[in-house]
Amino acid sequence: MLPEQATRHGASNTFRDIGCVRYAKAGARATATSGLYKPRERRRIFSRGKWHFPLVKSESKLNCSMMLRMRFCLGIDAGGTKTVCAIGGESRILARTLSGSIKHMRVGEEMAGENLRTVVSESLHLAGVRADQIESSCVGTAGSRIPSFAAWVKRSLAGLVSGTIEICGDDEVALDAAFPGGAGVLVVAGTGSNIAGRTSAGKLVNAGGWGPALGDEGSGYWIGHTALSAAFRAYDWGEPTMLLPKVMAFWSLPELGEVVAYANKIPMPDFSLLTPLVVECAEAGDAIATRTLLEGGGHLAEFALLAYRKVRYEEPDGPIPGFSFTGSVLANIAMVRDAMMEEIRRALPLAQVAQEAVDPLEGALWRARNAKP
Repeated sequence: MLPEQATRHGASNTFRDIGCVRYAKAGARATATSGLYKPRERRRIFSRGKWHFPLVKSESKLNCSMMLRMRFCLGIDAGGTKTVCAIGGESRILARTLSGSIKHMRVGEEMAGENLRTVVSESLHLAGVRADQIESSCVGTAGSRIPSFAAWVKRSLAGLVSGTIEICGDDEVALDAAFPGGAGVLVVAGTGSNIAGRTSAGKLVNAGGWGPALGDEGSGYWIGHTALSAAFRAYDWGEPTMLLPKVMAFWSLPELGEVVAYANKIPMPDFSLLTPLVVECAEAGDAIATRTLLEGGGHLAEFALLAYRKVRYEEPDGPIPGFSFTGSVLANIAMVRDAMMEEIRRALPLAQVAQEAVDPLEGALWRARNAKP
């Protein structure tokens, strides 16, 4: 069977493709797999007008037996705008699926529940795993500090899969992705932002992350809101900027006064959606946009260094914590990421700073695999 055919057949080929990672957007037909999927080369046989890829019987029996003995776990990275779910075996990811946000503070409880059901059911289907085969689950979300939301997620997920369920912060699962069970500092900057540190004994410290109304410096929301605010100040002073006409076109508003009214409406618009415009303007040389991105990186570095000092205070004789990062802003906006790294290295020249973003989902699966029965 050809690789592109194998993904379309879903669970029917699970035993044959036990090593593949299947990845699809929830609610849509799977059409691609990760680069980790490397199907075994097989001799093709042409018979009865079509090509056949014979399956070796011993391989099928072996993989069926493996499936019966494997421990399965579920991990979820629940961000502000999307949810990523994965089904994992003892050492690899079997399926990974995308869906909308499950944060009912943003999308409402009905939509959040539907997104959770979709992302879990699609992941189980693609992995060829039954819900009652899941032994443990871990959900990483920024809303874990809100008791009512954490309880809702745990209750909702318990109705979809079996096994133990842990709800923890998105910073915790990202820390485990970067420093499994160890000390380190993790900068999260996506729709929101948060900086977490952890000692080798497991004690957590935080800096920032107080939400869009009170902070979240360096986040997508902060970048969009700060840049637009700075653009209006530039307008007052007669300083040129491309941001205002870009925002007017994006929001389909013909007059500047309508932009003011739209930006101040209740509920307020999602300013994180303006971040790509800010990046576009910065890359074209706009001073306001460039200053905003550099300032965001500086804020993230400031909080990262604060978290570092907190970890060292809690554990002065412990291992020196390294720095890692995750989130769409730091993964995709080089200007913010480089500004943050430059400031960290200036303050701590010998610090170990990761060069690439970590995947929080790996941390959620790590916690699920290591969960106590």
